[in-house]
Amino acid sequence: MKNKCYWAAACLMALSLPLHADPGDTLSLDEKWLFKLAKTESTAPRDYAAPHCDDSQWGFQKMPGTWRVPVAWAESNYVGTYRGWLKMPPTLKNRRIFLHLGFTTATADIYVNGQKIGRSATDRAQTEFEVTPYIKLGQRNLFVFHMPHYDEGDTPLSPDDKTGILSRSFVYNMPADASPAPEQIPAPASPGTRVGDRRNLALSRGFDDTPQRMLSDIERLRQLGFGAITYNKLSSSPEFLALARRHNMPVVSTPPVTSERLVDENNAYTPAAYDLLLPAPDFDFTKALADKRRLAGEALPHPRPRKKKTDDWFTVRDKTYHIVFDRFTGLIHSYTLNDVAVFSARVTVMPNARFKLVSFKNTRPHKLRGTRVTAVYDVEGQGRVTWVYDIAPSGVLTLTAGGGSDILVSLSPRFEQPQVLAQGFTGTDTLTTLPDRRPRAYLVRGTEANGHGIEVMGPRPFTALKAPATTQVIVHHDAKDFELSFLPLTL
Repeated sequence: MKNKCYWAAACLMALSLPLHADPGDTLSLDEKWLFKLAKTESTAPRDYAAPHCDDSQWGFQKMPGTWRVPVAWAESNYVGTYRGWLKMPPTLKNRRIFLHLGFTTATADIYVNGQKIGRSATDRAQTEFEVTPYIKLGQRNLFVFHMPHYDEGDTPLSPDDKTGILSRSFVYNMPADASPAPEQIPAPASPGTRVGDRRNLALSRGFDDTPQRMLSDIERLRQLGFGAITYNKLSSSPEFLALARRHNMPVVSTPPVTSERLVDENNAYTPAAYDLLLPAPDFDFTKALADKRRLAGEALPHPRPRKKKTDDWFTVRDKTYHIVFDRFTGLIHSYTLNDVAVFSARVTVMPNARFKLVSFKNTRPHKLRGTRVTAVYDVEGQGRVTWVYDIAPSGVLTLTAGGGSDILVSLSPRFEQPQVLAQGFTGTDTLTTLPDRRPRAYLVRGTEANGHGIEVMGPRPFTALKAPATTQVIVHHDAKDFELSFLPLTL
């Protein structure tokens, strides 16, 4: 690229220029550069950054562009060095001069006229440096970029993986009193701000970035509750920085709160995205539970409940419900509500760990106050925990599980595969069915072929994990005492 650098054409789109730079102020570096490839850092030319380095036997490498190495070098972290000269006109006196380096596949050392001015940003972000103090006006200036195949500590790449500078680079200038000055390193996020990452939405390592895609990513991250975007490869271009600023989504130096993928190959939200979703403020769990219990109480007659006298079982029943506890295990043996078999013959609700019963107590069934069963279990890894089963006069069962253990809910085999419902991404109380692992669930719904069924609901969101059987769900929560209510789906 010696003596072959030209001012950028006036046809460059304004969006492609850095902030505060006019079209005539930008000098493109997208040319063939002198290039030297070495098997290791120790075999690279020692004076590669010096103006007097003998580069007469060097090859050429286009920038932007990528390069590969021989298969025999696969186990080595080989390095590539770019050298190029730019003549800076004396008319730039009293102006500030900046170097913009495009996406790099690894962190590159940057030199101007033999002096190291810094390293490119981590996470393959585009990088800018003010080079005004290092530039010699009216003379040729040496620019050197020295980069390895991969950063130390990263997973080594295969010989088929490409290395290089992947997007346009340029030098631009602006008046010395330009205000505001370009930001070299973004500021940290404000306290309490959730920081997202565009890479969580990227479906592949490389993609064609467009203003439409940038805006879509900004709005998706905002929808997920993020108030800022971390600075890296996908968020460091001048175009994206300008677009994010216009849409009140700051780009910051703070790391993201998660590195998990938030969309899948079908462009749908993943369980990790639901984990991040905050409950909609207009979904009132307390009111929803109270309304469902009230409807059950109004629709289901509840004459005086009776219990069956036996030493092995504790049974409470009336015309609309029938519930049987096993006194030896402390578990529900069967539960029928409004002719819907919720549990049947050892298919029940229990701690999701090995346990044994310590004690079992029950109150006398009452027409108005209902019935309470208290079971104390010795749970592996947790010690003694207390579960309280409250049976309302309508037959609605509410379980308060102490100890913070996961709860295995095994619905009757008569049910189809349970649906797990959660808040959607529209910010309303409209619920949507979740796939696979089911985080931030609002309720679990089981239905029979005739449409009748049961809804399992808690006072706050929980995570519903997959279980071995199709009609089983593991309820994971972070509360010391978690409450689950079993409510009739149809009355």
